[in-house]
Amino acid sequence: MVALTLASPAETRRFARVLARLLQPPALVTIEGDLGTGKTTLVREIMRARGVRGAVTSPSFTLAQSYRGRQGETLHHLDLYRLRRGADVDLFAWDDYLGTDAVTFVEWPAAGSEALPAADVRLELLHGTLRSRLARLHASAAFEQAAAKAAVAEGIQVGGPVADGPAIAVPRGAS
Repeated sequence: MVALTLASPAETRRFARVLARLLQPPALVTIEGDLGTGKTTLVREIMRARGVRGAVTSPSFTLAQSYRGRQGETLHHLDLYRLRRGADVDLFAWDDYLGTDAVTFVEWPAAGSEALPAADVRLELLHGTLRSRLARLHASAAFEQAAAKAAVAEGIQVGGPVADGPAIAVPRGAS
């Protein structure tokens, strides 16, 4: 697990660009956090960094939005906030959004936890201050190391108050 402090909206955007560079299809990314922690903002910034132009809106009411990245990859954004366990989950077209050529982002994944495969990357966002967010990134060791190194290069604090256990601490200026 990598713990990060996103001290401002600008740092959140820089972290989104880090993730955009590292994520490759097929990938399932789940994003958890209370309302207002920046889940949709983070996904929108990743989409922008991957070349999506035009409106990138929250799929809160439609459940899913799909886009094409600059390299032709499929990018799906699911928001399961309004999905109810049981019949809603059983009727959802999961196979349409979990393809081998796609990077799929899922906000509020708990609603679909019985139908979703294990996430390749799991992000937890927490309120820090009015402008800052705290993040926990769970992924493979190689992805965590690459994300930590790239985050430090972007001036993002790695390690700190959101660690439940050992975080990967990369000193500033490390390459």
